[in-house]
Parts: sequence; structure tokens; C-alpha cells
Amino acid sequence: MVLALALAAWPIQGWPEEAKSACSMPEKTSLRMKEGTVSVASISSAVLFEAGLAIDADGAPNAYGPHDKGLDLTVHARSRNGWAGVLVDHRGQPVVQKRGPYRGYYVSTTSLVDANARRDADPRKYVDARKIPYIVLPLEVARRFGIRLGDLAVVSNQNNGRFAFALYADVGPSGKLGEGSIALAKTLGLPANPRAGGAEDGIRFLVFPGSGHGPGKLRTLKEINRSAAKLYKTWGGSKRLNACELLSPPSQQVTDSSLLDRSAPWQ
Repeated sequence: MVLALALAAWPIQGWPEEAKSACSMPEKTSLRMKEGTVSVASISSAVLFEAGLAIDADGAPNAYGPHDKGLDLTVHARSRNGWAGVLVDHRGQPVVQKRGPYRGYYVSTTSLVDANARRDADPRKYVDARKIPYIVLPLEVARRFGIRLGDLAVVSNQNNGRFAFALYADVGPSGKLGEGSIALAKTLGLPANPRAGGAEDGIRFLVFPGSGHGPGKLRTLKEINRSAAKLYKTWGGSKRLNACELLSPPSQQVTDSSLLDRSAPWQ
């Protein structure tokens, strides 16, 4: 399966000069991911690609629990190397919340954390997937394009025209692009159930490397919306984004297998 591509400007004769001017000088890279080839374009200070959207519940205090009582299936918090997205104790067993409204649920984690929250077992230390629109990126892709935890993004649903401001809050499995939080899916008008929601394609991601506060610092929804909206407007907004889409050439299945890090802990 080849995922939908979002290439940027292409100097093809006959395209409107205004569109060429609005979306100029991109650097294009085609990545071989597990589900197909995704083209990524670096346009000025942003990185653009298009994929589907799997729903991530990580960071929600009721994301996972014994006997699949959480928002998502417990199997989705497992990898080849053990638990993922769940805090574990010294024996490698999930840490269970012992007080509060979600007593009995596992402590679900995100890669982006609040450094001011001293206890790792405090669910408030992590980004709540129910409340904050966030995206998930594999580590090798983030490193390739200089994207850091906390960086801002604009995500749009090409099927209904809805969009959301978001931040990069979780590191996902190697070789997989197109994942975001429950709150992101809801804002985009998508089925948001982590067990069966999401979209197979048509989701466009515009990420701004270096735009965040960095690891250890969380933002409120209001702060994300305000900062990302300002950044998006400065970059060129929907006019520039639409110009890049207008100039997209037919996709080419050129691969870059070096981005698949088989030694990553998610493998």
C-alpha cells in the first residue's frame, strides 16, 4: 500500500506563477515505511507529509487497565520488548494508580513529560490524549528532520476540510507514520475510539521543527492554539499550503531504507 503523498512545489511549465511563488524551493524525501512509501517535503521552516491517522490513547489516565478496561486494548501497550506507553516498576510490571478517579488503571505515559511533576506515577506528568491534540512520530523520522518533542504542528483532514493545531508529544514505532491523540481525531471530525477509530489516509501533517519549548515542558490547549496559529500564519497559512498541494506532481515510489532503524526499542 502506498500512502497518499503530499509533495511541495514542482517547477512544471503551465502551473500558475502565483502558486510557484507561494511554494518554492522544497527539499523532497521519499521514505519507505512499513505500510508503504511516504513523501516528505521540507518547505522553508516546515515539514509536510500526508498519511492516515491511527488513534493513540497514551497519556490519558484511563488509557489502559487490567482486563482491557481502559480506553484502548492492553495489547496496544505492548511491544516486542515489553510494555510501551505504560509506566513499569523494577520488575517490568505496569504501575497501577492507587488513588484518584482512575484508581486501578495503569499509569499511561507519553514521551513528552512535565519536568515539574516529580513523581513518575503521577498521571499529570504526561500529555493527556483525551484533552490535548498531539501527533506521534517515529524517532528516526523526527531526528532526520530536526523535529523535537514539544514542536508544534498543523494537522488537516482532506476529506472534510477540518484542521487542528497540535504538538509532537509521543515517540512511536519505527517505520510508522500517521498517528495522533484522541483529542486530535475529535478535532478533525474522525472516529476517535483508539480501538477502532482513525482514518486510512487523507490526513496532512505540517510540522515546525524547533518551534516547541523542548522536552520537560507541557503546554495548555490554549497555548498550543495561540502559538501554532501565529506560526502557521507567519509561514504562509492555508494559501501556501494549498499552493504546495496544487503543484504536487504524480507520486514516485523512491525509497530511503536508511530511516528504518531496526534496533529501535519498538521493533
